[in-house]
Amino acid sequence: MATKGFFASRWWLILVGLIIGGALGAADWAGGSPLRAVSDVAIVAGYSLILTLLRSRSETASALAGLPVDERWQAINLHALAAAGMIGAFVALGGFALAVATSHDPTGFVIVAGAVGISYIGSVVWYRSRL
Repeated sequence: MATKGFFASRWWLILVGLIIGGALGAADWAGGSPLRAVSDVAIVAGYSLILTLLRSRSETASALAGLPVDERWQAINLHALAAAGMIGAFVALGGFALAVATSHDPTGFVIVAGAVGISYIGSVVWYRSRL
């Protein structure tokens, strides 16, 4: 599977890791937890760096970095994404049911479950018109 341009370079994943880690760190820093902010950046950037270093030596690391090496790994990636989405939906719905049953605020679970459902329906419609 040949990928060209910026996403084929080694730097895109590190850059994305730094941006996500920096955003999480900034939120923690603003919340008054500078130590947690530093650990946020270190964990996400470290994960990105490890995947970047290992992706040329490991097909698994390459798939986790978003660059599956062939059709088999692309299928593995799609199955893993589908499983993660389904588990996320079940956890959100289960959390919603538990929050309602225990008289807690279910708003967070409603937002996540709604995002999963709406994005799934939207994706089906989008890809149906494109593929």
